[in-house]
Order: sequence, then C-alpha cells, then structure tokens
Amino acid sequence: MDLQSIGIAFIHGLISAMSACVYPLIPITTALFGAGKTSHWVEGLFLSAVYVCGMAITYVALGIIAALTGTIFGSYMGSPFVIIFFTIIFFYLALSFLDILPLPIPNFANALHVKKSKKIYYPFILGVFSGFIAAPCTAPLYGAILIDIAKNAALNKSLVPGITQALFFSLGMGSPFLLIGGFALKLPKPGRWLRVVKYVGALVLLTAGFHYIEDLIGPYPPESSKGTMAILGIVLCIVFFILSEPLSKTGEEEFDKTARQKAGVVFFLLISAFGLFLATSLLKPGQNIEIQTNGAHTSRADYTNLDTAMKSVGSEDIILVDFWAEWCTACHKMDEELLPSSEFNDLIKKYHLVIVRLDYTEMDNKEKEGIIQKYKIPGFPTLLLIDKNGNEIDRSLGFRNKEETIKILDDIISKKNDVKINRGKL
Repeated sequence: MDLQSIGIAFIHGLISAMSACVYPLIPITTALFGAGKTSHWVEGLFLSAVYVCGMAITYVALGIIAALTGTIFGSYMGSPFVIIFFTIIFFYLALSFLDILPLPIPNFANALHVKKSKKIYYPFILGVFSGFIAAPCTAPLYGAILIDIAKNAALNKSLVPGITQALFFSLGMGSPFLLIGGFALKLPKPGRWLRVVKYVGALVLLTAGFHYIEDLIGPYPPESSKGTMAILGIVLCIVFFILSEPLSKTGEEEFDKTARQKAGVVFFLLISAFGLFLATSLLKPGQNIEIQTNGAHTSRADYTNLDTAMKSVGSEDIILVDFWAEWCTACHKMDEELLPSSEFNDLIKKYHLVIVRLDYTEMDNKEKEGIIQKYKIPGFPTLLLIDKNGNEIDRSLGFRNKEETIKILDDIISKKNDVKINRGKL
C-alpha cells in the first residue's frame, strides 16, 4: 500500500468533512453524544474516537465490497471501455459535488432515529449511521475512493489496501470531530469559504478523471518534459481556479447560476484540473516507455501461441505465460523493469523457462476468450506458470516491482522442484 493512495484517501475524507452539508453539523453532532461537555478532555477525545470508529465501520464495509468487486471483475478493470466509463463517473461526481448535476443518493437523515443516551454505544451507533446520513455530501469523493479501491484490488488481489484507504478516509472525515470533541476547539463559522472547499473537491475529482484517461492513452507528459509541464500545470491550476470565482458574491450556490455561468465554472475548473494533472505527473514513477499501438511488444518471447508452445516443449519444461495488453500501464512497467533485466534472464536459464506472451490488447477471437476463461485470468498483467499439458502450477498477479515478482516466481518453481525430488526418493 503506497503512501500516496493513503494521503489521497485522507484528503478526500477531510474535504468531505468540510463540505457545506457536513461542516455545520460537526458541533451539533459532537454535542449530541456529549463530547464537548465532558469533565476532562481525555473523555471527550475518547467519545469522539468511538464516533469515528463507528463511522469507519460503515466506510470500511463499503470499501471491502468495492475490493471484492475488483477481485471478481478484475479482468475487465483494465478494459478501455471500463476506463472510459470510470472517467465519465469521475467527471459526473465532480459536477455533482458542485451541485451542477444531481446525484440520486437518498437522504437518510429523517429516516434514522437514534435515541439519545449517555451509554458508550451511543456515539458508536451515531458514527455508523453518519455514513448514510452524510451520503449526499460524501458520495462524490468517497465514490472516487471506492473506484480506486476496486482497481487496486483487481491488480493486487488483496483486501488490505482497500481497507487501509477506507480507514484513512474515515480518519480524514473524523479529524474535525476529534478536534472539537477532544479539545473543545471552535471551528471557523460557515461562510463563502465552504464554496472554496467545494471547488477544491471538484478539482480533485476532475484531476483523478484525467489520470484515468492517462491509463487509456499511455503515460503523459513525456518523461523528458515532465519538469517543464509540471511548472506550466501549477500556473494553469492556480490561474484558472481563481477565474472560476469560488469566492464570488453573486450566485452563492451553483444551482442558482445560469446555464452560461455553470458552463464557465466547469470550463475553468477543467483547465485548472488539467494543470493539476500535469503538476502531479511528477509524483508518478518514471516509465521511460514508448507506447506502441500496433500490438508490437519488444521484450523476449519464445512463443506467441500457447498451443504451439505446449506441443513444442519437453515434458520437464515449465511454460511461463505472460498475459498483457497495450492499454495496460502496469504491463508496460513490467515490460521495462522486469523482462529485460539480468535477474529475470538468470531465472529463465536457471529453470529452463519457456516464455509465451499473449496479447490481449483486443479480445478479437474465441481462442483468446477460451484461454482467459480456462485459467480464470482476473486482470493484466498476469504471469501464469503451467506444465506441458497445460496444468496450472501457480501464478503471479499484477506487477509492483522487479524484486518482488522474481522472488515470487523463484519460490513457486523451487517448491515445485522440491516436490519432484521428494517424490523421486520415495
């Protein structure tokens, strides 16, 4: 789990807490379970922490559902159509956060009634229900986190990153409650500055949408011009964010604006978000990849047809099948870092591996579909180890770094060989 994803989740939670329909309720909510009226700050902090724990239960549960969805439908998460769909979702969430487009999330505030009590479970129950009560305001930003959780789960086949992101979103959302409940701090009065928070939230969501487009078209900007483009991006981000007039006295709420005014806000924020996208490109690791659109892949492959490989190899040979696609960013990263490396070539020589590379840039025939279904490939890249008869030995899903992948493959094959040796002795 990388610190960048954790930080983004925390910021999303904090921005959600600062939204216009959550922020004014923070003092009222803490007063409901008595955190601001305790005899000692430790007691107030404890009650607030119990409330935040209840809130975390709701968001973590939703995060687990998203992660499970990602692991189940992982093979589709890298599809261009899915990427385009998610990009549209991000842009729609941004506009809904601005109150320009509706988001059909029911308001549970009037449907849920929790009887006030001094018992310890009272703030916990309030926290659990708060995730539903605040849904109309938190849905855009947490919806973006859920999409990211599903994407990461499809790549890593693990629930842990998703649970961690959900926890840090809850911590960001709960920070103001902890400050007021534990230390009786007085937050600034609601005002036009909350509209700035709203615009910042929309800006973050639009930027995330541009990063999803990058997954479709390949890394941008080019490595050689990242520094220059980042500086340009910072300028664009600041200038066009100011031009969107988040502190304007006229049209206090976006739904009071004319269609022309709304279009102007969206246009300026889109340019600002593109600038932020360029600026944040420096935070992504360098790819140094030349994207090819003709399906050609430059790394070593003994075969590009699985049936041919199975008929040609010896009975003791192990076949390493690489499932990849041109639109898969992680595939390109693996193509650059792992496949040409001396360590990987030493592994090939050590175990006499036969490399088969299957191109899934387009699912253009039934044979490809059959292989995916037979081996239940959840996403790309996947390295599948099989024997001459096509029986699966094991697999490595996704790609994080060269060292980890080589260790996984080495452990798998060495264990298989140890089993063979032990059987030979019996």
